[in-house]
Amino acid sequence: MLFIRYMARLKGESTLRKHFKLIGEAAKLLAECSRAENMNELEYICYLLLNQTENPRSKELELMRLRNEINKIGVNVNQIVKNSNFHIYREDDKIGLIGYMEKISILFSDFIQHRK
Repeated sequence: MLFIRYMARLKGESTLRKHFKLIGEAAKLLAECSRAENMNELEYICYLLLNQTENPRSKELELMRLRNEINKIGVNVNQIVKNSNFHIYREDDKIGLIGYMEKISILFSDFIQHRK
């Protein structure tokens, strides 16, 4: 069992004590990582929590939303292709659609590059 408490606190701030268990690999990983950083386990956990730039799940949620939007675009593209095959669209509409698809492709590529 690992005990967590704040080591340095501001005047008037109360101490909070948390108890939790780490099992097997998680305990080994915590010990190894904290040793590698020359910190004790408490310092290492606090360091990780305080230096987190964003919620770890936010990237996953953002990608899920993006996937849903891409699926919706795909449905729209399928409808456009179907209508195109029935000669409902003019040639100008088709050229405009190709331009929009190229823009979407560029934006998606930029998004993927910035997320890495």
